[in-house]
Amino acid sequence: MASPILRWARVVVASLFVAGAPIAVADYVLGHHALAEARVETRAMAERYLERSEEVIGEGLTILRDLKNDGHVTCSFADRQVFGARAFTSTYIQQVGLADARGTLLCGEPMGSLHQPIRLPASERGDPSVMIGVLTDGKADRQAFVLMKLDDDARLVARVNRSALDFVTGPDYLSAAQQVAVYLDDGSTWMSRSGTWSPEKEPDNVAETAVSSRYPLRVSVTVSSAAAHSTVAPLRAIILIGSAFLGLMVFGWGAVLVMRGDSGGDVFTRAVANQEFIPYYQPVFDIFTGELKGCEVLVRWQRPDGSMVPPGQFLPYAEATGLIREITTQLMLQTVDDCAELYSRNRSLKLSINLTAMHFVDLRIVDEIRSIYQDSGIVYEQLCFEVTEQHPLKDLTLSRTIIQRIQALGAQVALDDVGTGHGGLAYLQKLGVDIIKIDKMFIDNISTDHSSQSIVETLVELGHQLGLGIIAEGVERVEQVEHLKGIGVTTAQGYLFAKPLPAKAYLELAATMTGSLAAPPADAPGDAPTGEDETEPKAAA
Repeated sequence: MASPILRWARVVVASLFVAGAPIAVADYVLGHHALAEARVETRAMAERYLERSEEVIGEGLTILRDLKNDGHVTCSFADRQVFGARAFTSTYIQQVGLADARGTLLCGEPMGSLHQPIRLPASERGDPSVMIGVLTDGKADRQAFVLMKLDDDARLVARVNRSALDFVTGPDYLSAAQQVAVYLDDGSTWMSRSGTWSPEKEPDNVAETAVSSRYPLRVSVTVSSAAAHSTVAPLRAIILIGSAFLGLMVFGWGAVLVMRGDSGGDVFTRAVANQEFIPYYQPVFDIFTGELKGCEVLVRWQRPDGSMVPPGQFLPYAEATGLIREITTQLMLQTVDDCAELYSRNRSLKLSINLTAMHFVDLRIVDEIRSIYQDSGIVYEQLCFEVTEQHPLKDLTLSRTIIQRIQALGAQVALDDVGTGHGGLAYLQKLGVDIIKIDKMFIDNISTDHSSQSIVETLVELGHQLGLGIIAEGVERVEQVEHLKGIGVTTAQGYLFAKPLPAKAYLELAATMTGSLAAPPADAPGDAPTGEDETEPKAAA
């Protein structure tokens, strides 16, 4: 038996792992989500500034074109009156006038707009008939202008009001932490504004560029990544508190074992040897027809006294010690005893079993699947094996080989907890799964939160484009179902339909819904409370 010091060390390590893992995953997911939202907002801001810039230049060109077409192209008193009237009635043009080929302004109205004489670029042979440029007084003050060539000696000019681009757009949390710059194709800066924030202070800021298809304009907007991350700070705090509480629960449980003189590992090992881990079945439904599609197999630890140990208190230890593989094997064997008769009568029902990263270090799991389900009454085509993103797969090439061999048997493979873990799109690209399961954290606010809606809709569209099946997890409200229907999701599971059920209850439900005459096994465990909701860890069958 391990020494007390070693036992306490195990308790501390397990507690830190249980508390730290959700924090690390949440930090990764929330951080990427915050930056993704910031990119969307930054892109929208750049496009808004570009839209205004194009509107300003377009107004100047329209004024000059009308003056040229109407023959107001001299410095006569009548033409100057027209210049002033057009400038006065415009939204963004400060002054309209006439310049010579050397760049000297011959006349301009209203004259009050000129604090000092200006020098425009000199005309050269081959210059385009329309030019856009920026005037500067040698300081930070800049003013855009539009020139329209009349002949080799004269050009109409419209000077843009300096405040034409003086506006702020975007959400409040980014308004004080953004840098905006509008450039011409020649590299000159029309407008630049950053307030008190500077991108140089943050190496990982968010930047987007918008380029005009009409004029030689380009807009660059850069925002603070720290400001973007501030939007998810409250969620981070909640997860931190919840994870700390979970860690304290595990520590308390381990401390009790140590104080009683038991080793947590010894207790757990005996529980595995005594086959105290039993399957609970989470029904999966077609949300359009209400048809039962099958179930996901979840693990429960039922102590000899009938009490249940929540999965969150033992799954991390089971994975760390490798005992999760033995537990998964026991659960698969139990699913044959529980479900073989029902599933042999209803070939459309599916049975989904969770695998962990430890199942993908060698090919043994394929042999286990074959030995357990071959001639069991449950055919391979009724099986689906779920790979979670929460723990990284060490060897994607080997993992892909294992998945291919499972699929070669006739079973399907699903990617669980999509978008919440380490794999991301790389898993979809490299593993060759058949189904994606959208995690509860995205489903929770799908009917109220724009970010959750965007993420789910993107995942669904990607799944459809790749020809993958899609299952929504954690559905608890009717409005979630309606939203899922609207974006083409047909299959879901969650407390709105049914909680994870012991074998007897699941078989009775399935028999009722399918009209099967199969009876539940006489020794099926009773409908004991699970002590867990759908946020339980996904690690074993």
